[in-house]
Amino acid sequence: MKMYKRIFALILVLALAMSLAGCGEIKKAEASVNGMFMSFKNLDFDEAQKYVNIEDIVNGDEANANTQLIMKTVFGNLDYEIVASNKVDNNNVVVKTKITATDMKPVMSEFLTKALQYAFSNAFANPQPTEEETNKKMEEILVECAAKPDLATVTNEVDIKVIKTESKEWKIEADDAFINALLGGLADATKEMENNFNTEE
Repeated sequence: MKMYKRIFALILVLALAMSLAGCGEIKKAEASVNGMFMSFKNLDFDEAQKYVNIEDIVNGDEANANTQLIMKTVFGNLDYEIVASNKVDNNNVVVKTKITATDMKPVMSEFLTKALQYAFSNAFANPQPTEEETNKKMEEILVECAAKPDLATVTNEVDIKVIKTESKEWKIEADDAFINALLGGLADATKEMENNFNTEE
């Protein structure tokens, strides 16, 4: 009987140890998610780079003035809530998170309307605006649309994949669903604009 008790106690200890190890990995992954969101809320992109590759979010481009403006607009209303976390294995944790950000669909819709108005108003201008002048005007319109107070927000729930790197750091893998939610549905809004153009053509 004593032997059975010892075996049972040993099993409990091993199970507890494995459970604690799993909890430790989940806590580290969640700490990276928290660190990333706090960096974005503070508009500290250098700090955010420690937790996620910023270039993945801006499609591999350098963060130019327009990109910075959009990110600041979206993150002005940024909030999040970790719903649940699931350890896939020792190197992968999925953190289900609700992300609230500025809704970019109405922002981009207004931008498109004003951009088209500008294009039509200059269609027969002589001389035509230069490419530099047009780009500058597009930037001004984007600033006007994105810098308004009291912009609407949107909330999406996504699975954030957090991976342990070779250097034992936990970093977020920025997939399409995560990026779209983080940027307030910007990808969906852009795709809808493209579909509207294709339909009109």
